[in-house]
Amino acid sequence: MSETLNVCGLTIERGTKLRTYLPVPDTNVKIPLTIINGENDGPTLLITAGIHGGEYPGIAAAMELGRDIEPEHVTGCLIMMHPVNIQGFWARREMIVPEDGKNLNRVFPGDPTGTLADKTAYLISNNFFPIADFYVDMHSGDIHESLHPYVYYPGQPTAEVEKKSRSVARVLDLEYMVRSLATGGAYNYAASTGLPSILIERGGAGLCLHEDIEAYKDDIRNILRKLKMFSLPVKPRHHSPRDVENLIYLEALETGCWLHHIHSGDFVEEGQVLGRITDVFGNTLTTYYAEQTGVILYVCPALASPKGTILVAYGTIKEFDDED
Repeated sequence: MSETLNVCGLTIERGTKLRTYLPVPDTNVKIPLTIINGENDGPTLLITAGIHGGEYPGIAAAMELGRDIEPEHVTGCLIMMHPVNIQGFWARREMIVPEDGKNLNRVFPGDPTGTLADKTAYLISNNFFPIADFYVDMHSGDIHESLHPYVYYPGQPTAEVEKKSRSVARVLDLEYMVRSLATGGAYNYAASTGLPSILIERGGAGLCLHEDIEAYKDDIRNILRKLKMFSLPVKPRHHSPRDVENLIYLEALETGCWLHHIHSGDFVEEGQVLGRITDVFGNTLTTYYAEQTGVILYVCPALASPKGTILVAYGTIKEFDDED
């Protein structure tokens, strides 16, 4: 990086911190932004929180890290947006941008002539992905999702991008990681451009718990250490992530009331009852069974479950990998 960072009309000198709002072009929307340009040269880490406005712990963690980290702590440059979907955040809406009803995470790389979600995605992918050396997208289970903490790393780009992404995922204090074969989403698009990226999942169900915020802050400090951007100490880890494979995203076959028999983090056996859908009179419409033995990564805790709702996501644990 150069002595001075210039992005979207903002100028941030070496050894300074800027906390401001980033306008989304051709809209009235402004995204809270923190840029910490460290005193010494090094990588640029881009962090987004709140692409889904109801996923709170990552947003709170980014807010607090931006407040507490100073330029003398950083080698390189730390850029954080918190929250990206500011409209969805204030409206307390799950998943979508209220103005256009779009899932912001599904429209990358975006379109400068599109709706608010498209313009927001384009702002990030066109201006910030090109200047970053690593990208972290902070998520949680949404308002209708309860999850066990885990991390995705991209499996579709080049072997080099996958390796760099996975190496950072491994420093997180999480039990599980997932090699994503999806092509959509902000971090997968970033990886397709050559930018190593991960998506972290912590917390959920509309909660903003102190322990999730603190764990997220430790995640980011560990990443900064891994990238040689940070010299302050971090807490020891309790876990080293293991790969979860063969993910099944179980969708509701009909609209009804979902009564789950399992919780996120549970281990299930093939054939075990996961839950059932009833009508509003309590009559069972469909009972869902586990198709394989594995671990539950997230479950929908909401009773109301429209057709197509992801009820459960679960997969098998890979016992060994090439780095063990």
